Amino acid sequence: MDRNSPIVVFDSGVGGVSVLRALVRALPCEQFVYFGDSANAPYGPRSTEEIRALTLDNLARLKADWDFKAAVIACNTATSAAIGALRAAYPDRPIIGIEPALKLAAERHPGGTVVVMATETTLREEKFAALTRRMENQCRIVRLPCPKLVEFIERGETDSPALEASLREQLAPYEDGQAAAVVLGCTHFPFAAGALRRVLSPSTELLDGSEGTARNTRSQLAERSLLREGGEGGVVFLNSSPDPEAVTRCRSLLAAAPICTADFKDQPKRRNTMDPKERFVAVFRQYVHREGAEELLRFLLDSDFFVAPASARYHSSVAGGLCQHSLNVYDCLRAYLARPRVQQVYGLTGEDYGEESVAIVALLHDLCKIGCYRPGFRNVKDERGAWQKVATYTFEDDLPFGHGEKSVWMVMKYMDLTDHEAFAIRYHMGFSGEEDARTVGQALAKFPLAFALNVADSEATYFLETTP
Repeated sequence: MDRNSPIVVFDSGVGGVSVLRALVRALPCEQFVYFGDSANAPYGPRSTEEIRALTLDNLARLKADWDFKAAVIACNTATSAAIGALRAAYPDRPIIGIEPALKLAAERHPGGTVVVMATETTLREEKFAALTRRMENQCRIVRLPCPKLVEFIERGETDSPALEASLREQLAPYEDGQAAAVVLGCTHFPFAAGALRRVLSPSTELLDGSEGTARNTRSQLAERSLLREGGEGGVVFLNSSPDPEAVTRCRSLLAAAPICTADFKDQPKRRNTMDPKERFVAVFRQYVHREGAEELLRFLLDSDFFVAPASARYHSSVAGGLCQHSLNVYDCLRAYLARPRVQQVYGLTGEDYGEESVAIVALLHDLCKIGCYRPGFRNVKDERGAWQKVATYTFEDDLPFGHGEKSVWMVMKYMDLTDHEAFAIRYHMGFSGEEDARTVGQALAKFPLAFALNVADSEATYFLETTP
């Protein structure tokens, strides 16, 4: 089989773009053909037999037209109804499905209430029933069919007042934190994350299976030596609907992904519906899954991390500046690693530094500043030359650690770091630190993630943030 053949991504409509964007991040050199069957959407109310027939027919046409090397069924409903039949029909190539992230939710919230939002078909199929039986002793599982939400996303309503009102009605029993986690068991649903965050308590974790599906796809391609070697990746969008808006909507949803091909200067303008603390917690919980992560997050929530400034007098020297700076560095780092030159010339891809590593080094690089800032005042001259007393901060650190070393030490009290992560945090200051320049240069050359984090930290500090 030709490793340069495309990967087909199939969904009942536009929702599978949430999986496509994870695939593009994980496999930046691959060619993707995205097919949405919007003419027959939604699949949820249909019978299992209808869904299986539609899925098989569509994949057969895609095979004839594109001779794909792998297919990702980016639809929980189609996976539940047809994955077995598809694997029997195409035994010579990877057929990857998706399932609700219930296992992850149960592992992260033992004994808690986990709400699974999905279509009627996904919730009634034996595949989900078997998953539920394995997890029901670990948490309380609530099935919540949400057919209207699919229809909103198909229409392009990802954050409308009507969508939010519908969600408030359905999630009313869980809006005050009664649910430890909400599993987004339909690939359409992540596009409503902003409205969901406003409806649910900040303590409720949102989980979906797109990142796991992307990792599984990469693993299966690697095992069969089918990974494309170099070259520029791309996406072709197809849709069964005669309305050209269906394809336009898919392109728009992909462009709204956390990593996109838009110019970096446009990224800070994207609207974010969560406040910095909520977003930090959401990003951390979505990507950081290693042992000790939740204990570390609890430490942060109990500390002054979310109200402290990022500096005493300079960038983000305001309450909450430390959290916002960490998020700015995270956005800058992801954008840096998404640049074609970084991926194609420098060779830095998701295989080297996955979502978890990126989140860890960006969000946690400045933990050393926790508990060190004290509010106060200083005298400055105004434009007329008169002295004025203005609010400021003083920095008082009693621990005899350097800047980067202290952050590494604080993180590793709770969870392990890889060498690349530890050196990235340690040397994120680059040549502006106090170390011997030769040592800094050697660290940046040996651990490119450290260089990338230094670039991101500089971009956030000097271009996104201001000095009061």
